[in-house]
Amino acid sequence: MLNRFRNRLVEEKLIEKLFAELDRQLENAGLILKRGTMLDATLIESVSARPSDDKPAHDPDARFTRRQGRSGSTFGYKAHVGIDQGSGLIRAVVTTPANVNDTVPADELIRGDERSVLADAAYDTHARRAWLKAQGIKPRIARRPNKHHPELPPRLKRYNRLIARRRAAVETTFATLKCRMKLTVIRYIGLTKAQAQVMMAAIAFNMRRWAAIAA
Repeated sequence: MLNRFRNRLVEEKLIEKLFAELDRQLENAGLILKRGTMLDATLIESVSARPSDDKPAHDPDARFTRRQGRSGSTFGYKAHVGIDQGSGLIRAVVTTPANVNDTVPADELIRGDERSVLADAAYDTHARRAWLKAQGIKPRIARRPNKHHPELPPRLKRYNRLIARRRAAVETTFATLKCRMKLTVIRYIGLTKAQAQVMMAAIAFNMRRWAAIAA
């Protein structure tokens, strides 16, 4: 019964509407502060068996990726989120195969009504910073070295540390999603159902967060 209900929500694209309606209610309640949107992403392993040389992937949409500086790999998906600074509420969520770079769906996570956007260096592009400034949004995005400036000056290193401290709350959100909401594995096959699972977890997170704020 529950599976049929979930599948119907997916087929009718109602989960996105549920998320949007909850977001509207949170805003009407004055809980979304709009001081800034913190961007980040987390990897989620697929429940499907990993493909091998003699065995194709059971989940055709899942992909492999490796986390920089860490051993091993993930076969599955990546949840990209935009989190309201201060309240910790999730305002936007996009799910992609695990190998999609963080910067690709980043603009979909920006709502346009926030005063700033905070993100690590993976999201840093000249075009994004210029676009945010044109919208009147402060780009609080960590800088990264490039071929012309392989070493960041001390000023930008201090700036990056400040950004990292301000966006540290994102880790609490991911810890809650994975430990409380049990978003440790994608239990369904295909990107559409993976997105539905992630969005349902985000809805549950926001409802839980609302209750905690209102208590």
